[in-house]
Amino acid sequence: MEFQNPFRRKDGSQPPDKAKIAKRARRYAAVIAAVIIAAVLAFNSLYTLNNGEQAVITRWGKYQNTVTASGLQFKLPFADRAHIVNVDQVRSMSFGAILQSDGTYADIVAESLMLTQEENLVNADWVIQYRISNSYNWLFKLDNPEATLHSVTQSAYRRVTAGHPLDDILTNRKDDMQREVLSELQGICDKYEMGIEIIAIQLQDAAPPEEVRLAFLDVTQAIEDKNTTINQARTYANEKLPMARGEAAAAANQAAGYKEQRINEAVGAVARYKAIEQEYRNQPDIMRTRLYLEMIREVLPEIANVYFVDPSSGNLLEILQLAPNAAQPAAPAQTTPTPPPAQENATGGASE
Repeated sequence: MEFQNPFRRKDGSQPPDKAKIAKRARRYAAVIAAVIIAAVLAFNSLYTLNNGEQAVITRWGKYQNTVTASGLQFKLPFADRAHIVNVDQVRSMSFGAILQSDGTYADIVAESLMLTQEENLVNADWVIQYRISNSYNWLFKLDNPEATLHSVTQSAYRRVTAGHPLDDILTNRKDDMQREVLSELQGICDKYEMGIEIIAIQLQDAAPPEEVRLAFLDVTQAIEDKNTTINQARTYANEKLPMARGEAAAAANQAAGYKEQRINEAVGAVARYKAIEQEYRNQPDIMRTRLYLEMIREVLPEIANVYFVDPSSGNLLEILQLAPNAAQPAAPAQTTPTPPPAQENATGGASE
């Protein structure tokens, strides 16, 4: 009986050589292993940095350097570890309220309730915005930097609130308090080397406790009315003061002009007097007569009645009524017009 090979194919050909198959399988396995090892090495040695990111490199847990350039970067596989930190991202942290799943906020009384300078209670919600300025300090200086930031922020805004009266936090001093909290909080972060830059502090909401809310709302409304009245008064003053200053300047200018006018008139009168004096010295008779006539021309229009007195009888005689409708004087002056005085009385006559 002929022996039948069980491994013979139906067509009668011999099966493939097992040694060749094993050799080929080992070759494929080596290639696959090499590809896997290369992929693992590439995965553990290459990483990518986006814009605004930094990578803190540690080798066997020890700090090596900080990579700031964006793009594809290389590190030693398995030995190096890249801690990637986004230093451009603006992060926020809220206090006193938490956002719920339905979109509403729930108060956290333990964070919002605090004392003011005059020992009044107030509920205040705060929000801080910050970014990481030093990635190494952020990762390794503190065990839990976010929890530490949360604690020191509460400490800062509670201390600032305790230094201000309730009116400041409820009305018009919020900006000042925010600046104070920012300055104090930044100082604490720098002291602890947290690697954080505080960008903004916002006082979202401030209100008294529910038990006294209505009374405080009345007080707040009164303060706002007071400020409104003050602003209206300042507006009115700003309108009136320029007008008053303009009128004062116009009056001062008018007075200065009047002063100059009077000075000029006085100077002109002095000059005229000196000119007349000089002419009088040159021609005293002519100037005496001229001055007398000028005086008569100026005086007579002002006289209502002219009287002559008879020296022998003392009777008054009205010679000329220059103003018939003028009231009669109570005690008319007794004057006797005389011709121009003699040479020796020229000076006296001119002066009168």
